[in-house]
Amino acid sequence: MTGFVDRLRATQLMERAGIEALVLCAPEAFHYATGAWIGPAGLFRRAGAGFVVIPVRQELPIGVVVADFNAAQLQAALPDAVVRSHPIWIESTTLDASTSALAQRIEAGLASSGRPPDFSRPATFELANSVRELKQILAGFGLDHATIGVDLDFIAVTDFSVLQAMLPGCSMVDGSAVLDRLRAIKSQREIELLQQGIILSEAGLDRLQVDAMAGMRQADLISLYREGVATAAAGLSHPVATAEYVTLGARAKGADAKAMPGDPLKCDMVCTVGGYASDMSRNFIFGPPSAEQAELHAIAERAFADGLAALVPGNALGHVHRIASDSLARQGLRSYRRGHFGHGVGQSVFSEQWPFIAAGSDVVIETGMVLAFEIPLYIDGLASFNLEDQFLIMPDGPVAMNRLPRRLETIG
Repeated sequence: MTGFVDRLRATQLMERAGIEALVLCAPEAFHYATGAWIGPAGLFRRAGAGFVVIPVRQELPIGVVVADFNAAQLQAALPDAVVRSHPIWIESTTLDASTSALAQRIEAGLASSGRPPDFSRPATFELANSVRELKQILAGFGLDHATIGVDLDFIAVTDFSVLQAMLPGCSMVDGSAVLDRLRAIKSQREIELLQQGIILSEAGLDRLQVDAMAGMRQADLISLYREGVATAAAGLSHPVATAEYVTLGARAKGADAKAMPGDPLKCDMVCTVGGYASDMSRNFIFGPPSAEQAELHAIAERAFADGLAALVPGNALGHVHRIASDSLARQGLRSYRRGHFGHGVGQSVFSEQWPFIAAGSDVVIETGMVLAFEIPLYIDGLASFNLEDQFLIMPDGPVAMNRLPRRLETIG
């Protein structure tokens, strides 16, 4: 098991930002850097559950601070990493073979761990303990007086104060932008996980379209999607999870809404494989669409085609947003305002992540990005439609990860 970090690109980005190392502690960043779970301490979503040090010097290994409960597994998975541990609330030991009585064997195992006589475990974990281990790694790397970038978009202010107080020799700056830019270009393994998510999501939508019928409740429709995903995911080694953003009917209804003839159905589906969330959306009608519903979807299709033509390396994401907005304006929607027409995808607490296809974005599209491009048109009283595909950016343009047609599909 290894992480997803391109060390060469990381070095280039850090040198450009004037930092000598990234020190990451968000659970998603920890997994991105190591390929391993941060452990149960990360569930508290506070700094100190674990740290990863990525030095600018590529000849140095990465350094990892992790809970003692997970340290042995992480060291086995990352034999070249420098791993140090800190205690958390979970007690665990091995059996000693020197005696036959079970309790004595457990006690002997605990005694052999080399813990000091006054050792005790915290109620959860203590940031000071993990920072002390982080300090040892930084010193070993010659970074105890370095400028380091930390993921300040995750760390609470009080936790950051502890870091500053305990690492007085280091100058800590916000490394979030470096991490964002690093994660924006996907490795082949990340691309495969994101592609797998689309494959599974489309299998779920196939199942929904075939088996859905008027009279079903919204929860039943979501269940059909989940069943299709689960069937397609059978045998995969990666964990799979879904999130469904469904709108049934001309107006937003509750989860217990019942599908009626003529109802539109927006299926904005997220399928997460191995921690990587893929995002796509398709639109359906229970029976033939009305003329206005068909027209609304056709507007979305034309704007999608226009924006997609601009989604090529070298263009700024703000340019793509303007092209899509201009297309809608030419079709009569001159006052339509949308904050973004898509976003990056990957490992995050939400399927939408930086960079965004937004009006003010000067981010240049690069080969290796994976972007979800979407045209959402939510018209209360008519339909909520969202047309969304996920694209791998190649040197000659975007390549769709989706296979389902983008047209408005009929159910029943």
